Amino acid sequence: MNGGTHDRDRGAPAPRDASLYRWDIHHISDNGHQHGPCGTCTTEACARACTEAALSATVGPGTYAWGLLSRMPAAPTGPGAAWLRTPLAWAAPGPDGTVTWLPHGGRQDGTEEAGDEPTATAPPPVRSISSQLTRFGGEIRRYRILAGLGRSEFAERAHCTSELVARIETAREMPSRAFAQQADRLLGGDGALVGLWPALIRGAYPDWFWKVIELEQQATFIQELETVAVPGLLQTDAYARALFTAANPVATKLRIDQLVAARIDRQRLLTRPEPPQLVITLDEGVLRRHIGGRAVVGEQLGHLLRSADLPKVHLQVLPFSVRDHPGGMTPFRVMGFCEGPDVVYGETFMGGRTTHDSEQVQQHKLAFSLIQSKALSRDDSRVFIRELKKEIERGSD
Repeated sequence: MNGGTHDRDRGAPAPRDASLYRWDIHHISDNGHQHGPCGTCTTEACARACTEAALSATVGPGTYAWGLLSRMPAAPTGPGAAWLRTPLAWAAPGPDGTVTWLPHGGRQDGTEEAGDEPTATAPPPVRSISSQLTRFGGEIRRYRILAGLGRSEFAERAHCTSELVARIETAREMPSRAFAQQADRLLGGDGALVGLWPALIRGAYPDWFWKVIELEQQATFIQELETVAVPGLLQTDAYARALFTAANPVATKLRIDQLVAARIDRQRLLTRPEPPQLVITLDEGVLRRHIGGRAVVGEQLGHLLRSADLPKVHLQVLPFSVRDHPGGMTPFRVMGFCEGPDVVYGETFMGGRTTHDSEQVQQHKLAFSLIQSKALSRDDSRVFIRELKKEIERGSD
């Protein structure tokens, strides 16, 4: 059923210039974010019924699911018209299986922007990180007791400290995915503990970024120009923590931990069996900016060198000696897919924006190619980063 289309009332043709109602199911588990099933109906009531039935069949232990109901033109015309959907409502199952509907709005212009337009994959509101940690910690403690293990004995088997276990059980520490996997194996969780972990990071993403996450997971290639900071897919834990701390000066430690865990978890994309081709050009200023201090930057540069050795990662540096280039100083990303149009994503302090407008996509792809032609070669970029790492490690903050 995954990714299939189900037309509950396909026998009733839609009247000319009428609307169709699209329903999509999304679910998160330890395997990541997946899309499907989905379908199109000629009536809103039918689409809601299909959504509720699909959610009932999708939800299970360790899986969080939600549905999106959208309205779309019955007879789309013009380039990209099939993409024009107006989100109407979210559907989410409660603990007892009852589906709750939440209203949602949208705009049909082929683009999506933070604080202005909802994306097609943002989940409904979720509980706070504190409540999610309390649930996770409570389950760890319950399974540990059922297994007949004290904290010290469990910590020894899990290769961590009893203090860490105590802090996780009392919702004072953000566990890693590795901890959840280890605990699930040692305590006989049969997937239940691992299945709770995705909910811990779900609230880290703002609504507008959910579609970017889905596109990132589906992309076959990603081209990215970065002029401010190292891209999230290549950041170290310490570098990401320094960035989030500076950008969120009043955030609690648990909130920062959640943001860091969510960002690092995205990087599993690079080591999966078929990762996308990642082509990144970094402005020299990104590498010289001492985010987090000399030690943090030195570690980050070392991580970039290791990442550049991955077969699907192509890393180049645009040196200060290049005075003018077509990308200006605005970071952007182009993502391509096996099916469907390429997408451009840009980000500002206020949020992000995606578009599949063919003219915009071609302009950004051309700009990226010209930038690559002026950047250092892949090998010379490695040498540059290696020498800069030595320079920073010899210097001071």
